[in-house]
This record gives sequence, C-alpha cells and structure tokens, in this order.
Amino acid sequence: MLKKHKLIFSLLVVSSVIVASLPLHAVDNYPYFDPKKDGYNIKDDESPWFDGKKYPFFQDMFDGKSIKPQEEGTYQKFPEDSVPVRMVLGKLVRIYDPFIPAIAGDGSGPEGHPREFWPKNPTQATPESIYRGKILYNTYCAACHGEDGLANTIVVKKGVPAPPILPFFKMPTATSHLYNKIKYGSFYQEPRGLMPAFGDETSVNDRWDMVNYMLSNDFGKETGQ
Repeated sequence: MLKKHKLIFSLLVVSSVIVASLPLHAVDNYPYFDPKKDGYNIKDDESPWFDGKKYPFFQDMFDGKSIKPQEEGTYQKFPEDSVPVRMVLGKLVRIYDPFIPAIAGDGSGPEGHPREFWPKNPTQATPESIYRGKILYNTYCAACHGEDGLANTIVVKKGVPAPPILPFFKMPTATSHLYNKIKYGSFYQEPRGLMPAFGDETSVNDRWDMVNYMLSNDFGKETGQ
C-alpha cells in the first residue's frame, strides 16, 4: 500500500514538473511567425513607414460621441464625425481611409504601403513657412532631437535613443522621409516605436512647414545650444 502511495506521489510530482515546464518550452519553440524578429520585413529604415500604432479603426469607439438620452430612432443616426462612416443612398458606408488598405496590404502604393509613401511637397519654402516650421519643430521635435538636430538633449542623456537627424537631410528621399516620420513616427528604430506619431496633432501644412524649415539654411540657427 505504501509503495502504491509513493508511486502515485511520484507520478504527481513528475506531472507537475512537466506541466510547469510547458509554457517555457512553448515560448522557446514558438511555432508561429514573429514579425518583430525581422522588423516586419522592413529592411531599410531610410524608407518611411507607417508606425503601426495609430490605426484609425482602433479609435472608433474611443473617440465616439455618446448618444444620449438614446431617444427612439437616434440609435440609427451616428453623431456627426463620431465614427468614420456616412450614409450613401440610404446605406451605411465606411469612409475610405488610405491607412486601412495600406495595413491590409492590398497594393495601395509601393509594395502595399500607404498611398502617400512618397509624398511630394505641395508647398513653397517661403520665409513664412520656414518661420512657422521652426516654431512647430521646436514644439514637437526639439525636445528629443535638439533645436540644432544633433540630439544633445536631456531626453537623450536620460536614455531615450533619439538620433541626430542631420544625416537624414542628405538623403535623396529626405522630403518625403521627414514628412512621414513626423506623421507616422518611428517604427523600425531599435527599440521600436519610441518616436510618437504626430499625425493627429499636426495638419498637412504643419508637417510641410516643418520639413521646409529642416531643409532650409535657417535650421538650427540662433538656438542657443
């Protein structure tokens, strides 16, 4: 009888060890594709890319306007600008957004990237645009990258790996690259995702004004750094 109890106890111990080791074993031998390991197939960070964070449909409910007091018939009518849908000929139609097919990879642009993958600057680098871009750059970018673009900032000294941005100005695709970085943020940089996307906080003209300033001869002058 004692031997039988010892055998049962031994089996329980072995079973517990096996069960406890399963999660670690599963992690070590994860059978599925982990896109982060190869940078989501993004080979060159010099090419701008969607930051992979601020998907418009993720915020539908977060930004949605509540319907109160939910009177009869109001539930069928979305508050204006509450969700990206509209009524067309009596049917509910989702508003087209280029980010959505870009995420789905349906071929919207080069290799399924956003249609504005290589956006062209529709503005002129006028003194007004450059001056306005300087104010915006110092507001959104200088805290990490520095007013002079050298990234000698307290934020970097505290451990945030914000790179100097002057080398980006010499890229053949500098105009579109800088615009997309401002709009979508940083994605492939290690560690990824530390640069936030400013697409929600800035307008199209805001971003182009910043690009005009960064690529101008006035960039970084009279910064005091």
